[in-house]
Parts: sequence; structure tokens; C-alpha cells
Amino acid sequence: MSGAAFVIVRDDVSEPLVARSYARHKTMGCPTLHEAFARLGITLGSSKVKEEVITGGRTYVLPNDCVLLMIGQTEELERACKVADEDEEDRDISFIRAESYRLHLRYARIQVHLISRQTDTLIALGAEARLPEPSKDGWHELDWWPLSSQFVITEDYSSPTGDYRLSLPVHIKWIDKNDGKKWIDA
Repeated sequence: MSGAAFVIVRDDVSEPLVARSYARHKTMGCPTLHEAFARLGITLGSSKVKEEVITGGRTYVLPNDCVLLMIGQTEELERACKVADEDEEDRDISFIRAESYRLHLRYARIQVHLISRQTDTLIALGAEARLPEPSKDGWHELDWWPLSSQFVITEDYSSPTGDYRLSLPVHIKWIDKNDGKKWIDA
């Protein structure tokens, strides 16, 4: 599978290369966020999809025992977030929220092609108890991740009056710009 890939798993993701294999697996990985949620039965009409009256967006709730994995180049991941936010009416995902805990993010940079030196970002999003511990050679975490947040926004939200730290595309771009070197070889 080329391009961005997404999967929601209940398995242990302590090893980034194992997590990468889940997301890139031909029968597990999905090309869109919506399809990853749909494979778990989280679709419009289910109890895990909430309509936000104030914002007019739709929130998809990630179960406490699950981790959302996403992998791809920076531009591919940004584009997938844009599609999720602006997709057809029944596939729109404006927010991703943790079921009852704070949402946390871990990431790794993996060189996936030796000749082209293509480096992908692998992101794990979920409840802190489900995510692996950060380490120098494994998963990293953002120092400025919003400590009190239960959700992220799929919109590239960088308004000076709003909390840009809640925007998933802002985090994806920050990772590439500030921690973009690879530290794992596929």
C-alpha cells in the first residue's frame, strides 16, 4: 500500500516497526481515516459518532482499548486530514476524541526506501495507557501536546485566536519540521 494508511488496533504497538506493519498490511490498512473507523463499526448512526451542534462538525470516538495508527509522508497525512474534514456528508470527520480518557500522541520517523531516502511519519493516537513509552530510538512524544485535551481537530487550524495545538495537521507539520530526521530503518 502506498500513500497514507490508517488502522485502528487493539494490539500492542510498543515497537514502531510492528505498528507500521499493521498500518501497511494489505488487509488491515485503509487509505482513509473514515475507512479505518468503519472497519471497527464506527460509522454514522453508531453510538461512537457524535454530531457537534455548536461547531457543526462530527466527532468520531476512539474506544479506550484502541490505538489509531497513521503512516505516510507529511503531505499525504495532511491531505488525508483535509479529506476527513471536508469529505462527503456521511464520511466527514471533524474531530477525533478519546472515549473517556485524554487523547495522547506518539510518533516515529521511519526511512522506508533506501535509494530515495523516503521517510514516513508513523503516528499512534489513543489513551495514554494504550500507548508505548517514549524513548530515544523508538516512539517520541510532543513536548507541547495539550495536556487536558480529549480530542484533536482534523482541520489545519492555525488561527491565532484559537488553540492550534488541537489541530492534527499542525502536529504533523511540526514533526516533519522539528524532528524530521529518521531514526528507524524499515
